Amino acid sequence: MPNKTGINVVLVRTALATALLMAWSAQAQDQGTADNGQTAPPATTAAKQGNTNKASTNKAKTTTNLQEVVVTGTHRAGLSPTESISPIDAFSGKQIAEQPSADLTDTLTSIVPSLTTQRFPIADGTAFVRPVSLRNLSPDQTLVLVDGVRFHRSALVNLQIDPLGTFNQGAQAVDFSVFPSNAIERVEVLRDGASVLYGSDAIAGVVNVILKKAPKGATVSAEWGEYGKGDGDLRRYDADAGFPLGNSGGFVHVSAERETTDPTSRGIPQGGAAAVAAVVGANQVPYDGLGQRWGDPQTKTNKLFVNAGLPLAGDVQLYGYGDFMDKKVLSSFFYRNPVLPAQYGISGRSTLVSYANGTLVPANAPQSLVDSITAGGGNPANYLTANAASPSGWELLNPIYKQFPGGYSPLFGADIADHQLVGGVRGGGESNFQWDVHYRNGSNEVDYQLQGSINPSLGILSPTNFHPGKLTQREQGAGADFVRSFDNSPLTLAFGAQWRQESYIIHQGDAGSIEVGPTASVFGVGSDAFQGFPTNAAGRFTQNSDSAYFDAETNLTDKWSGAAAVRYEHANGYGSKVVYKLSSRYAFTDTFALRGTFNTGFRTPTPGQANTLNVTTTANAQGGLIPSGTYPVNNPVARALGSAPLQTETSKSLSVGAVWTPLDNVTTSLDYYLIRIANRIGLVSKTVTQATVDQLAAGGYPNAQLLLGSDASYFGNAFDSHVQGLDFVVDTRHPLGSGTLNIDFRYNYNKQDVVKVKPNTLNNDFVYDLEHQVPKSRAVLSFDYNLHQFDAIARINQYGGWSTTVGLFGSNNPPNDVDHYSGKTLLDLEARYKFNDTFSVAIGGNNVFDTYPGKEQNATLRLLGVKYALTSPFGFNGAFWYARVTANF
Repeated sequence: MPNKTGINVVLVRTALATALLMAWSAQAQDQGTADNGQTAPPATTAAKQGNTNKASTNKAKTTTNLQEVVVTGTHRAGLSPTESISPIDAFSGKQIAEQPSADLTDTLTSIVPSLTTQRFPIADGTAFVRPVSLRNLSPDQTLVLVDGVRFHRSALVNLQIDPLGTFNQGAQAVDFSVFPSNAIERVEVLRDGASVLYGSDAIAGVVNVILKKAPKGATVSAEWGEYGKGDGDLRRYDADAGFPLGNSGGFVHVSAERETTDPTSRGIPQGGAAAVAAVVGANQVPYDGLGQRWGDPQTKTNKLFVNAGLPLAGDVQLYGYGDFMDKKVLSSFFYRNPVLPAQYGISGRSTLVSYANGTLVPANAPQSLVDSITAGGGNPANYLTANAASPSGWELLNPIYKQFPGGYSPLFGADIADHQLVGGVRGGGESNFQWDVHYRNGSNEVDYQLQGSINPSLGILSPTNFHPGKLTQREQGAGADFVRSFDNSPLTLAFGAQWRQESYIIHQGDAGSIEVGPTASVFGVGSDAFQGFPTNAAGRFTQNSDSAYFDAETNLTDKWSGAAAVRYEHANGYGSKVVYKLSSRYAFTDTFALRGTFNTGFRTPTPGQANTLNVTTTANAQGGLIPSGTYPVNNPVARALGSAPLQTETSKSLSVGAVWTPLDNVTTSLDYYLIRIANRIGLVSKTVTQATVDQLAAGGYPNAQLLLGSDASYFGNAFDSHVQGLDFVVDTRHPLGSGTLNIDFRYNYNKQDVVKVKPNTLNNDFVYDLEHQVPKSRAVLSFDYNLHQFDAIARINQYGGWSTTVGLFGSNNPPNDVDHYSGKTLLDLEARYKFNDTFSVAIGGNNVFDTYPGKEQNATLRLLGVKYALTSPFGFNGAFWYARVTANF
C-alpha cells in the first residue's frame, strides 16, 4: 500500500532527475548550438523574437510542445502554457498520431500522468466505452471540448460493481475513442476547474481537442500490430487531406480512419469450466476449456471528421465541423455451468435446472406449474423435462440444457454510433471586438447485442441471440461569446450566454429479451447475462439549462496579471448556481513566476443518471451468478431501498504553482491543487431482503420475489471528496550531435479522501477503493530524438502501487480484506525513418519488456479465471509490437 516512505522515494527520484536534466541542459548551452549556429529560443521568447531564424523556430516546434499558443482557459490571445495563469498542457497532433493506438483514450493516458483509464473485459458497456478520469475524479467531472465547443456525452452510464473501476461508477462521460488521431492539430489539457468559463462538468479540468485546418496536403497511413502472445491483431488505415474552399482562404479538412482489432485472452480456466472440461472434454467448453475470456474485445471502427471554414465579407468567417463514428464491439461474459449427472458433483446453472434440496438431482415440477402451462395453451415439454418418477410427470430441468453440453458463455456486444454537427459564424478578428455565435447537435447511441444466451423462462422456444435494447444520448446547444480588448489598456473583457439541452432515450429490448415465460419463477426471466430493457423503462428524458458568464483579465502591473469571472446557470429540475473564479500571476523575473487560482464549480446530474434502468449478472463470493440491477431514483425498487431525488454536485478548488525557465532550453512548472467536492453522486448498492420484496409485492410490483437476494443499485448524492496533489513538469531541448533531443518529464501525485458519507449509502469497501484503487503517484519520462531523416521516441511510464478490496465479494471491513499491488515501470519505443519527402516507416513496441501487473489476489476473481490484477491501471495484455507506413503529399 502506498505510504509516506514510498512518496518520499518518488520525490527524491524526481529531484535527482530534475538536477540531472538541468545540469545537462547547462552543459548543452555552454558547449552546443542548434544546427544554424543559434541556440533554440525558449517557449516564452520565441513568439516575441521576430527576427529569429525561421528554420530554427520550426525545428524547435517539432521537439517541444510548449511553443504552442493555447486557447483553453483564457480569453486573452497569444499566451503560451508558461504564460497562462492556470496549469495547462499542450500536445501536438504529431505526438498524438505517432502512437500504436489511434484511440485517444490510450494516447492521452499514456502521456498525461494525471489521466487514468482501466480495462475491464467483463464489465457490461464499460468494456466498450472506457472512461477517462482526471485526478482520480469521476470521468464526467472533466469537460471535453472540440475547437472550444462542448462535445456530447456517451450514452453509456457506467454501472460496474465495486471493485471494478470504482472511480467510474455512476459516470456518464465522453467517449474519447470517437476522435481519429489524424484529425487532431493538438490537444490542450487544462488541469484546473473551469465551470465558470464553460459551465457544468468542468470540476476536474478541461480537455480541448483542436482540429486540423490545413487547406492543402494529404497524409495516408497504414499500421499493423499484435501482442507478444500472438493475439489482439490491429489493422489501421487512415487518411486526411486539406482542400481550399473558395478564393479567399477557406478550407475543408477531411480525416478518415478504419481500425479493426482482434480479441485478447489472458485468463486461466474458470473454476467451474475446468471441472466441466475434465468430464466432457475441453473442446465442449467455451474458449477451449477456459469457460470465459479475460481480455480486450473484438472491434471494428470507422471514423470521419470534416472541418471547414469560409471567410465572408470583411473579417467574418463561417466555420463548422461534423463527425461520424460507427464501432462494432464484441466481448465475453461469465461462464454458465451445464447440467451433468449427479455423480460428477457439478452444479448446473440455475437458468437450466432447479435441484431438490441438498442434492444435484432436478426437483419435481409442482402440478400447479404444469397446470398453469397447460392452461395458458403451452406444452410442458417446451419448458420442463419429462420424468415418470415425478408425481406431476415433469421435473424442473429446462429442456434447452441439451444445447449446452459444455455450458455456455454469452457474447455481449454493441453497435456504437456517434455524430456531432457544429456550425457557427465569427467576426471581429481584425478589431478590438470579437464575436462568435454557434449551434451544435450531437448524439451517441449504444445498441446492445447478446449472442449465445437464453431467456430461460421460454424453455426450448427461447432464441439464443438477442437485441436487449438501445441507449441514446442526444444533445443540442447554442452559444454566443464576445471578447473586447483595448488599444491602450491590457484589459480584456469577455461575456456570453449558452443554452443546452440533453435527452436520454431508452429503447425497449426485443420480445425475447424481456418476455416473461411460464417458468420465470423457477429459471429466471429475460435474456440471461443482460436483461432487455423492459417496456416500463423505455422513454425519453430531457433536461434544459441556460447560462451566462462575464470574465475580465488584465495586467495590473508589468509583472502582475489577474483575472476574475462569474457565471450564472439554471438547470430544469436542479435550480440555479452562481460560480466564480479568481486568478493571479506574478512574474518575479523574466524566468520565474508564481500563479494561483481559486474557483467554485458544479456538475448537474444527467438525465441518464436519473433514469437509467439496467439488469445484468455478477458473481457472489462463491463464484455463483446473481442478478444485479440499477434502478432510476424514482423507481419503486429504489424508493423501497431509500433513494432520494438527485442534487447538483458542487466544488471549491485551489491551485497554486510556479513556472521557472532557468535556461533558454528548460521549462519547469510545479502546481499544487486542492479540490473539495460536495454531494458527489455515486451508486448506492444494497441487497434486496425479504422485507423489501414484501413491500414491493404489496405495492403491486410484478415478479417481486425474483429480486430476493439480488444486488440493487440506484444513484444518490452519497459523499464528499477532498482531493489534493502535485503536478510537476520539466521540458528540455538539447542539440545532440547533428540532431535535437527533447526530454520531457511529467509527474503527478494525487490523494483523495472520502468524507461525509451519508448513512446507508456507500459501504466501507467502496470508500477504501475510491481512495486507494488508483495509484497515488505516476510519472512519464519521454525522450524524442530527431536526426535528419531519423526520429526515435523512448517513453517510460512509472505507476505507483495501489490497493483494492474485494468489493462486492468481501467482508466490507477494510483494511482486513485488502489486496496490495506493487508499482510497475513500462517502456515504449518507436523508431521512424523518412526515405524522402513522401514516404516514411516506423516500427515500435509498447511495454517492450512485456511487463504484467501482479497476479490477481482476489480468490473469487481467480476462481472466475482472472490471472493478473484486474484493477491494473495499465491493463494486462503485455507487450505490443507494430509497424506503420506513412505517405505525405
